Amino acid sequence: MKVWAIALNTFREAIRNKILYSVILFAILVVGVSALFGSVTMGSQIKVIKDFGLFSLSFFGAIITILSGVSLLNKELKQKTVYNILSKPVQRWQFILGKHLGLTGTVAVLVAIMGMGLISFVGLMEGRLDILLIEGVLFAILEVAVIASVSIFFSSLVVTTTLSGLFTLGTYVAGRSIAYFKFFMQQGENYDPTLATVLKVFDCILPDLSLFNFSELLVYGQSPTPGDLIYAVLYCFGYSIAALTLAALIFQRRELV
Repeated sequence: MKVWAIALNTFREAIRNKILYSVILFAILVVGVSALFGSVTMGSQIKVIKDFGLFSLSFFGAIITILSGVSLLNKELKQKTVYNILSKPVQRWQFILGKHLGLTGTVAVLVAIMGMGLISFVGLMEGRLDILLIEGVLFAILEVAVIASVSIFFSSLVVTTTLSGLFTLGTYVAGRSIAYFKFFMQQGENYDPTLATVLKVFDCILPDLSLFNFSELLVYGQSPTPGDLIYAVLYCFGYSIAALTLAALIFQRRELV
């Protein structure tokens, strides 16, 4: 009950944040631009719109999460509201978990709204409902949950919101790119043992966000296997729990002044 109360309060505060609505407006504009881009592209217009639309869901979901998540703990500390919360029988790990659930729930709702807009737009153009796009929305929400845990981890570790935001953004970009680096490193002529070792270390630490990126399959009417979905869900829960556990341990030792 304590965790859900914190999560609900976080959800309400985030929804009232005007920054979120400005980002949503920007996302809607980008989806509109993708439609215009698709209309002047040789080939399938629908495929271009789907591909760019799914990318927009992932990208703006991550941006919303970073903008909202990096200030969650610092905002509570600056406004001294954390003292009122922790003075009650609330453990610090419950505070961290509640913040994560509230942030993830907020962005999940916003991503779902953007996803409904994309699905409706594509449905009007195709004359049918593309169920596969719903899977794309679900994968984007799983990715958001992982980014939210990373954001809260850096918020508990770093004092300034700027550094926390940069670290979280860097983790998102690296998590999205590390699969490509691994692919090129596996090519014979590009193999470098030292760099390969470094990539293995980062591969163990950074979230592998490629597990949530199936836009190429979905655009061409193919669905990920049930095994891919199950593994993505388990990975999301496992990585989020690990990041939040570290965040709780750090926050437990943090001096609240």
